[in-house]
Amino acid sequence: MSSTPTNQPLSVAPPPSRVRKVFFGANGIRSGWRFLIFVLLLLTCLTAVRLGLMHIPPIAPLFAEAMKGTLTPGFEFIFESTAIAALFGVTFLMARIEKRPFRQYGLPLKGAFGKLFWQGVVWGLAFMSIEIFAIYALHGFSFGSLAIVGFELVRYAMAWAVGFVLVGIFEEFTFRGYAQFVLSEGIGFWPAAFLLSASFGAVHLQNPGEGWVGALSVTVFGLFACFTLRRTGSLWFAVGFHAAGDFAETFLYSVPDSGMLAKGHLLNSNFHGPRWLTGGTIGPEGSVFGFLLFLMAFVIFAWLYPPVKSENPLIEPAPEPA
Repeated sequence: MSSTPTNQPLSVAPPPSRVRKVFFGANGIRSGWRFLIFVLLLLTCLTAVRLGLMHIPPIAPLFAEAMKGTLTPGFEFIFESTAIAALFGVTFLMARIEKRPFRQYGLPLKGAFGKLFWQGVVWGLAFMSIEIFAIYALHGFSFGSLAIVGFELVRYAMAWAVGFVLVGIFEEFTFRGYAQFVLSEGIGFWPAAFLLSASFGAVHLQNPGEGWVGALSVTVFGLFACFTLRRTGSLWFAVGFHAAGDFAETFLYSVPDSGMLAKGHLLNSNFHGPRWLTGGTIGPEGSVFGFLLFLMAFVIFAWLYPPVKSENPLIEPAPEPA
């Protein structure tokens, strides 16, 4: 004898609370909160690193020199390497939270110091050399004599090359790695690029001798680096460009770099002439030629590097409509 089925009430999941909607979306923690978590963790770690290193007697003088506007290879090695360790540690933590591979944040191990990196190096050296020779042609720059020779020249050249690679990795991955990825998820690639590049320029205002024109130039460089990321799916080109540009500016041509000078540079060079031409205490970043060259760089790069496929869905451009 069969029994008559009864209508059982269906269980309905309660709607998410307002608080949950503020912090969580369809993909977990909202991108804005993940960005904030990343920034707070990174600032905490970098502050701890800086304070810790400044209390180590052999290292403290290097920080004192840097605060006065003079960089040394020792400072770059120590601070940049520890800062990179902190940056990578925080990013690995965020990768675990998001359940994503680290390589999706712009620095794939597979392409480390590969073709894109060395292409960026060539671009960086060419960019700075063209700018310096343009200033020289208008009588705003003198090469002077050699400041170091022999073994000292080789030693400082190698030390600065490695030091500026560390600078390139740290600064590019800080402003165009995880931060660019997570903000792109929330507000889109180019709005995130403008916001982070402006922040990149503003940070440089802390340098002695820097000014708003130099900060604006740094912002433009940040946008160009974002464009290379967009086109290649990787930060390795930008790292190479950044490292080589700093090396040429600081060591080869021995001029101010964002208001900073270097100990152990190649030439006894000097600028003379109007600030719009030379950049003054800012260095070539404050010259009108820097802005003109970046405009050319955008056009040439767009021509030479078409969009590529990338496993990063926020870097890869959307397919063109049929």
